[in-house]
Amino acid sequence: MKKVGIITIHNSPNYGACLQSFALYEYIRLLGYDVEIIDLHRPYHSDYIPSEKYKPYTHRFESIKQKLKRRIKDLIGLFAKRNQIDTNSTTSVVVKDVVKDKVSLLFDDFNSRIRLSAPYKGIDQLYKHPPKYDTYITGSDQVWNPTQAYCVEPYFLTFVKDGRKISYASSIGIELLTCKEKRDYANWLKGYDAISVREEAAKNILSELTTAHIDQVCDPTFLLDLDVWENMAVTPKESDYVLVFTLAYDKNLVDYGLRLAKECGKVLVCLNPVQPDADDYISVKDAGPKEWLGYIRNANLVITDSFHCTLFSILLGAKNFLTYISPYNQRGSRIIELLDMFGLGCHLLPTDLGLCYREVEKIELPPSSRRQILETIINTRSKSREFLNANI
Repeated sequence: MKKVGIITIHNSPNYGACLQSFALYEYIRLLGYDVEIIDLHRPYHSDYIPSEKYKPYTHRFESIKQKLKRRIKDLIGLFAKRNQIDTNSTTSVVVKDVVKDKVSLLFDDFNSRIRLSAPYKGIDQLYKHPPKYDTYITGSDQVWNPTQAYCVEPYFLTFVKDGRKISYASSIGIELLTCKEKRDYANWLKGYDAISVREEAAKNILSELTTAHIDQVCDPTFLLDLDVWENMAVTPKESDYVLVFTLAYDKNLVDYGLRLAKECGKVLVCLNPVQPDADDYISVKDAGPKEWLGYIRNANLVITDSFHCTLFSILLGAKNFLTYISPYNQRGSRIIELLDMFGLGCHLLPTDLGLCYREVEKIELPPSSRRQILETIINTRSKSREFLNANI
């Protein structure tokens, strides 16, 4: 049996990363291959060992790091203020840890479906003792985004000594590369037997760096039949609600969600682990991947700034959804491409958040639109499956 190894952003508390890694793994497993995900640890993991040789692009990482520090500091201050929490209180720390442990267990339970290689606590270990497969796959998500807080070189499979190398739906996430990044990427792409990316923007960037043919395929979550996701989704206890899911706490979107919820007589559910508690909405901080899918599927309206939340709103047939792209979001093109693929550009929120609920109701998907969406899913899935079937 042919052995296949996938390197991607896996074992993460991020819903999108978690679900996309499972989807690619599961589809290849269903094809009958002996497959596992290469368990390369990242700075997120407590046992991660930094490398002196393989480092992130520091000119990008430092600026991102500074932004994250400011954002985290602001969130802690806002959380404490909204909840009148004594940050030195033992009780508040215990409650927070209990919620964190519950979420971790839910993610661990979901990720237990995936078979992992032996762990590589750092990049140096991977290059010194690389795993052996017949085919190596760079998986999806933003594995080729140079703003990642870790070195992206291994995600170009440069540690591979022998075997077939392909990429599936790899994403760069941004629209411009520096001169150094272009030189590196051009060199690292030379070893691939087949290349595919998720976004047209990535295809355009890489086409200037290699003469190899580049396919554009769908996110791995499209590869699985829809009933896989529908059966996996856990129905929430809440009903008749507007859902706000943001990648980080965004007060403007929460306030907008509150306004729409009041206009349509629904409750507001905010799903985010750093969401402050409040009397005027339900704050959900302990949802795992299955629960997250359930909240999307059963919402009367989804409001989000997330690519994968938008994607699953489409896949699961959410009654209605709105996607917001901040003017400061450098990764918004992937969301626009996704909406355009389905002819759903009308679901993009204006930056002034000016739509009232009557206007939102007008863009709710009729049954005929759902049929067209399903046809697009089937056609896109078929092309993407063909790429994998032909190249593994």
